[in-house]
Amino acid sequence: MIVHKPRVALYVDDFLPYTHGWIYRQVSDPVTNVKTVLCHKRSEEHIFPAVRYVKSSTTGPFMAYIRGRFWFLFKFFASSLSEKSTRELTKELRAQEINLVHAHFGTNGVLIAPLCKQLDIPLVVTFHGFDISSAPLRWPAYRRQLQSLFDQIVYAIAISDEMVNRLIAIGCPKEKIKVSYLGVPLEEFPFVDRSLHTKPLVFLHAGRLTAKKGVPDLVHAFEQAYPTPGEAELWLAGEGEEKKEIQKAIASHQLSTVKLLGRLSEEELKQTRSKADVFVLNCRTDEAGTKEGLPISILEACCTGMPVISTHHAGIPEAIQHDQTGLLVNECDNTALAEALRKMSEAPLRAAMGKKGRAFMEDKFSLAVCNEKLNTLYQTALKN
Repeated sequence: MIVHKPRVALYVDDFLPYTHGWIYRQVSDPVTNVKTVLCHKRSEEHIFPAVRYVKSSTTGPFMAYIRGRFWFLFKFFASSLSEKSTRELTKELRAQEINLVHAHFGTNGVLIAPLCKQLDIPLVVTFHGFDISSAPLRWPAYRRQLQSLFDQIVYAIAISDEMVNRLIAIGCPKEKIKVSYLGVPLEEFPFVDRSLHTKPLVFLHAGRLTAKKGVPDLVHAFEQAYPTPGEAELWLAGEGEEKKEIQKAIASHQLSTVKLLGRLSEEELKQTRSKADVFVLNCRTDEAGTKEGLPISILEACCTGMPVISTHHAGIPEAIQHDQTGLLVNECDNTALAEALRKMSEAPLRAAMGKKGRAFMEDKFSLAVCNEKLNTLYQTALKN
């Protein structure tokens, strides 16, 4: 039996939002042997350069407007690639002699699946959170397409152990599910000695300002934990739809100790991490049912030796060992969150947790190890 080396095409809708750098880490690593990226939009090329990609045609602005305006109707109709897009992607797959397609997000997987079936190319799909939580609830047609996708794909890749049960619950055969963590390049996130930091104690949130991050509640809990100016500060890095609500919360309480930093570049975020003492991400399931997978920002913070405060949500307990590398509270428990914030005022506790957190990242979330495992999945996918 001839076993071919994987020649991989990665498929995403948008290559690449600045918050999706973890995809770039897979694409740009020679170990994964990604030969091309198939996409419909090219974003942030100045941040994520030097990767072969093909941007295929999508529907025009008028149809995009119609779909956006009447989304409540289109949710009942199956999504599909246009004929022109199908031709363009087919040409690239053949030109690069692709023998395996890896789609990120189930919403993209259902789009590329018919083309992979037509060309007899094996397909693996990584699921990330919303695509198996709120999306199947909001889009009936997508839920139906998922069942066909599960029948076709070689592997459904989960980014946490917790996600395995969620995939099974919506109909994915257990034997097709493989866990593959999103790793962190340890050398790019060196340990930072924070023992010489002086007051104020700095808590850092870095992530989208969306409902599932619970930032307004974090602001209120911080005010409860540190009412006296000069003790601590809360820095909020990121942009998102809840920005105005957060600004209103800060203004109404005259919280000079809470600072909105906006979107930061990777270098700016690196410098900000080095000045902060504790990372905090107040994740929860939002009103639409959207859940996280396992936020990469938590892994990056741990690598630098920051203790983390977060929640018992999705795959987060797989990255944060409660009372060892950080503190976990229940979702939407603002009293417990305030107590956790207060507990982190103990410098010896922070130092001990930070060192253990770095060691845990080295053991479990090294990018080199994670990408090697991903490549092994590619190879076994070709054997099936």
